[in-house]
Amino acid sequence: MTDTAPCRRWLVQVCRHRSCQRHGSVQVLAAFRQHQSRWILVAETGCLGQCSSGPTVRIMPDDTWYCQVTPEDVPQIVAQHLGQGQRLRSRLHPRFHPPEGPNSLPE
Repeated sequence: MTDTAPCRRWLVQVCRHRSCQRHGSVQVLAAFRQHQSRWILVAETGCLGQCSSGPTVRIMPDDTWYCQVTPEDVPQIVAQHLGQGQRLRSRLHPRFHPPEGPNSLPE
């Protein structure tokens, strides 16, 4: 974390169920574990119920859901979301975080 980042602890949950695992969740989990610290706890989970959108990552405490996450996305999620408190819009799960538009609700 940087000195300007919010002082906050994060839980990063990476789905390791069959569908997510087939799409690379093992590598995503390994990439997040490289960033584990006293502020970032990384945990594997069972099915998060989003099998068609895996690998799925859920970040708490703000209940952010990311879908189709790749190991290459992890450094940006860590820097932008966990470091600066800004969600990575390109990987937000549309079921939980609808795209911005005239009919969407603010996050």
